[in-house]
Amino acid sequence: MNWNYPFGLTEFLFVIFFVVAYAAFFVRTIRVARRLNTTSRSLIIKFFLRSIAFILLLISLLGPSFGESERELEARGKDIYLLVDLSKSMDAADVSPTRLEKIKFEINRLLDALPSSRMGLIVFSNEAFTQSPLTYDHAALNLYVQSLQTDLLPGSGSNPCASLELAYTKLSQDAAASDKAKIMLLFTDGERRADCASSLFNNIRRFGFRLFVVAVGTVTGSALVTNNEILKDEDGETVISKVDESAVRDLVEATNGSYYRVTNETNQLPKVLEDMNAIQGQLVDSRQVAVVSNKYYYFLAAALGLLLLDVLITVRTFRL
Repeated sequence: MNWNYPFGLTEFLFVIFFVVAYAAFFVRTIRVARRLNTTSRSLIIKFFLRSIAFILLLISLLGPSFGESERELEARGKDIYLLVDLSKSMDAADVSPTRLEKIKFEINRLLDALPSSRMGLIVFSNEAFTQSPLTYDHAALNLYVQSLQTDLLPGSGSNPCASLELAYTKLSQDAAASDKAKIMLLFTDGERRADCASSLFNNIRRFGFRLFVVAVGTVTGSALVTNNEILKDEDGETVISKVDESAVRDLVEATNGSYYRVTNETNQLPKVLEDMNAIQGQLVDSRQVAVVSNKYYYFLAAALGLLLLDVLITVRTFRL
């Protein structure tokens, strides 16, 4: 038998209080019975009932667990590449504190929620680079994620096609990923996209790769700040960075992917996690574990039954 709670100071004081209080009551009743020349033996039955009820209540408070049953626990993993846009527009503050900082925060939560999956990191602007290969070491991967800045890569444009091509190549060539669900999770604002080769879209659909695209930012947009100054174009107009929803949706439709939004008011990352968990991953671990359940209610029911019996039994202690 296992116990959910240890026998601690509170339970010990509870026992001491019961013993002292009932001993005082017992002694007083015996004295009164002797003065009135009557017997106190009739109290024994009530004392017995109350003592047993008290012990049963104490046991139920400690949470006894017994009756083992075996259950199978499975851990199913997937291979997931995180594709993060590092173009200058990701510094826009229409999502607090910035689009990129919001992504980094959400990826940290995502890593904690998918411990059984291998995850890698690809960053891109005009070109794409592998920042971290697929790994189960999510703590190390998170260090790479938290170090991301928009000035990490040359160029200020955004070419998500390059990141998709690189992720597709990495997942296709990895022998360890042959039987696993393959997922690409793209974070971008959709600005200044390049045209993707139709063969890339065909391959993603044909080989069952899943693409999740998260558009970060608002359609109204925000001004960009460089060196503490608002960025202006050649005509002296303030540069406003806006999410290009049509470009992102075209990408999603071409790959049979899924589309999500992240703004200050809307955060669909929990939906991303839900949809990822719905994908059948490869079994990476399975084990039989013994499970015991808390059976406190048996002892509680017995204690209440004895207390009810105690109330129903009347004992005449002395004669008037």
